[in-house]
Amino acid sequence: MSEQVKITLNGKELEVPADYTIRQASMTQGIEIPTFCYDDRLKPYTSCFMCVVEVEGARGMIPACATKVGPGMVIQTDSEKVQKTRKMALDLLLSDHAGDCVAPCETTCPANVDIQGYIAHVSNGNFEAATRLIKESNPLPVVCGRICPHPCESQCRRGLVDEAVAINPLKRFSAEYELEHGPFMPATGKDTGKNIAIVGGGPAGLSAAYYLRQLGHEVNLYEALPELGGMVRYGIPRFRLPWDKLDSEIKSIIDLGVKVHHNQRLGKDFSIASLKKEGADAVLLAIGAHKAKPMWIDNETIPGVVGGIDFLRKVVLKEITTIAKRVAVIGGGDTAMDCARVAKRLGADVTLLYRRSEEEMPALPHEQEETRGEGVDFRYLTAPLAVIEKDGQAAGLRVTTMELGEPDASGRRRPVPIEGSEEDLPFDMVIAAIGQEPDLSCVEEEAERPEGTRWNTFVYDDKVMATKVDGVFTAGDCAFGPDTVIRAVGEGKKAAQAIDLYVAGAEVVLRKEYAISRGRLEDLDMADYSPRYVHKKRALEATHAADVRMANGGYDPINVGITQAQALAEASRCIECGCNARFNCDLRSYSTDYQATETKLAGDCRDYEVDVRHPFIKIEADKCITCGSCVRVCDEFRGISALAFVQRGFSTKVVPNFEDPLQTTDCDACGMCIDLCPTGAMAQNTGKEYGPWKTDTAITTCTSCAKGCALEVHTRDGLISKISSVNGDSINDAAICMDGRFSYQMQDAIYVDAPASLETELAKAKSLLAAAKNTAVVVSPNLTVETIYAAYKLALSQKGALYFVPGEAKEASAFTQSKTPGKANLALLKRLGAKAWDQWQADCLVQVGTDLAQSGDTTKVINLSNFSQKGDAQLPLVDPLRTEGAFLTESGRLALLNTNIPVAKEETGHALLGQLANLNEFASLSELREQLVAEVEELNGLQLATTSRLIDTKLDIALADVASDSREEAFADYVQQKFQ
Repeated sequence: MSEQVKITLNGKELEVPADYTIRQASMTQGIEIPTFCYDDRLKPYTSCFMCVVEVEGARGMIPACATKVGPGMVIQTDSEKVQKTRKMALDLLLSDHAGDCVAPCETTCPANVDIQGYIAHVSNGNFEAATRLIKESNPLPVVCGRICPHPCESQCRRGLVDEAVAINPLKRFSAEYELEHGPFMPATGKDTGKNIAIVGGGPAGLSAAYYLRQLGHEVNLYEALPELGGMVRYGIPRFRLPWDKLDSEIKSIIDLGVKVHHNQRLGKDFSIASLKKEGADAVLLAIGAHKAKPMWIDNETIPGVVGGIDFLRKVVLKEITTIAKRVAVIGGGDTAMDCARVAKRLGADVTLLYRRSEEEMPALPHEQEETRGEGVDFRYLTAPLAVIEKDGQAAGLRVTTMELGEPDASGRRRPVPIEGSEEDLPFDMVIAAIGQEPDLSCVEEEAERPEGTRWNTFVYDDKVMATKVDGVFTAGDCAFGPDTVIRAVGEGKKAAQAIDLYVAGAEVVLRKEYAISRGRLEDLDMADYSPRYVHKKRALEATHAADVRMANGGYDPINVGITQAQALAEASRCIECGCNARFNCDLRSYSTDYQATETKLAGDCRDYEVDVRHPFIKIEADKCITCGSCVRVCDEFRGISALAFVQRGFSTKVVPNFEDPLQTTDCDACGMCIDLCPTGAMAQNTGKEYGPWKTDTAITTCTSCAKGCALEVHTRDGLISKISSVNGDSINDAAICMDGRFSYQMQDAIYVDAPASLETELAKAKSLLAAAKNTAVVVSPNLTVETIYAAYKLALSQKGALYFVPGEAKEASAFTQSKTPGKANLALLKRLGAKAWDQWQADCLVQVGTDLAQSGDTTKVINLSNFSQKGDAQLPLVDPLRTEGAFLTESGRLALLNTNIPVAKEETGHALLGQLANLNEFASLSELREQLVAEVEELNGLQLATTSRLIDTKLDIALADVASDSREEAFADYVQQKFQ
């Protein structure tokens, strides 16, 4: 037992071994000390200065990872001085850090939808997964896919190459695809016993309800109108947003268990006080902005004059079914366009008057074009002065011509009337579509009334969406004023998060993660982007011609989304600006914790090209913080020295030796540099299967060689996105090889997975076996013990023999922690009586994970393989990364396989072999193991409950040279193609 010393750690006295560092001593107390450059397998480096602690009597900050404890040492790991020092270290590192933590499209999106992530799903053909990811931030993707003004596209870096990616059409395609195939219904949390009242069933209220129900809260939603949807139903015509799509999307929210109260108006049928009295633990005001702004001209309150938003609502409610012949629409925004188009569909001659020029009209250009194409006359630089009255009705407008003067606060030139230009224009109806605002009269009688602004919005804290009244929150247009649907959706979610904290009694603070950016589009140089990509045209949505749009009353959908082929092609145009390490970057995580910033110590920044010459590993040197972990793990741990520091001082960077391509060095693509990199400077050079996404993880076993190293498998929606090593794994000192890390990349392209034909192939295989007189079953030793046992039982049922394929001894790598080539533990195979393959002339050959030449023209071949092979029947063999079972390692232990990728039990190798042997119970892993252990007692550890990945056996080790199996050969071919 080592000598113990007494120290004081954060005010607590304790004893620790004398050879411990401060970091190790802290870990015994559950104290996590931040670090970029420390790893148990490497010598202390102390380059990052993040692990510093305060030691009484020391002259300065002390690195915890390299300093041994001493008798009587008094240590503070989180004092104010320590925090300031760590923040300074982070500020310094960030001052020269480059990249985009988050893609600029996402940061520009008011709801912060993970656009790069869902486009990656679309590119992979996983449209349902794309919509599920969108709905993590936006529960109304069908609505937004039709009407969103897509500010995200304004910052799409693809625009520096050719054209911005068609982000909104991709969202629409994915969302409508998912809706057609059954809407995604997220799980709702355990009932919290908390009741949230939401006032307003528009986008903000619906969004909040969606996320609050997932958190387990009871939600009561109060809507003043007959149907939910708010402005998207009552303010957007259904030719732009079909009601069947809207209704389906709203239903998927309400079906989570939201209780809806229709025709209930705040201030008339209930109050905030009554909601609280009836049990509401929090109230969200999301009443929208349904009050039309006045024009402030004479006679505007007489019959025949109506506000724009009022007009659209009255048409939906069928309060307006006919219309005057001559209609004037005042305004230049999207609502004005909608009013003009609806009036046109009701049969009116419509003139749209706008006080500025066409160039300054705020409506989206395509909305203007479509409105004009449908027969609406546009009159620019014209402002109303008064409504002309005749017999108590509107009979016309007195207008004046305007000219543009100096720019106003909005940046647009202020319109100024031209003296003497007044004239009277005949109209029977005037629609004033110059804007809308919330109607706060609904809270006038409240004892505790939320404060309002001069713009008729609620005063609130936009960080947590809280009003000044305790327990009352707000979101949507009544909070920030009339804006986009996507902004209302985003702030509805933010309100839900804040309310969840409030009702839990926690501090209502929403964490904002650190994110650095390369800059806005207008600040970047096209020359840095355009030459790097092949120029491709953007996919365009098709809009029907005006005569088609106006046919059948004009309310059929006016445009057609992109096709599946277009969606796949368009998604491939994304240049993936966001960082690969976005969700596991230590630099970003610590910068968030310590509120560090790149602007505190701003100065010159290094600028390096991304090195993507290696097919599996890319190097982004301008993200590097020179912690040295990649260089040291390659040198000290692997003994390869493929990476090196070049230059000195500020310009230091990590590159392959002599700046050659990494593949021309001794690098064997183990990828340990990726695992140790704290920033994403060393990363997988992969396609869009990486996302990057938040992933589910599972610990499984690598079967690429006999070692049985642990693998951490990262998956998202059934797709493997990444493999990493498992820190602390006892086998191979937590290192993995190229096969273990990168072989997953090949399987989705060539994996045989045809459940529609499985029954046919299974019947064919059974027929071949029934007709066979001599059957040979040949297996790869790298299969699970369960699959090997099932193959053995098949051989017995056929009165045949079980074989494995021996091989020549392969030269081992000179580098430590490398793959053990060509070796397998044959202990179980020999225990079951398996023989070395000797070209026996069988008339039926069953190959399980192997690919032999056929024995003769008359030999019938049944293949169980991930890969297409010549034969008479082909059954899938689920990849080791997708199956469960146990693998026999060279140490004589069983290493468990595990997966969180859903695979039908009847499609696993042991289940299919069981069916061929008429042992259908082999679909159950537990029943199969029961029979295996009864026959091979040395494996009884399989039936013991264990939390360990490794299980001891009593089998004698039988390590031998074997031939490469079909998976190993396929990966070798894949690697060869990649390195060509």
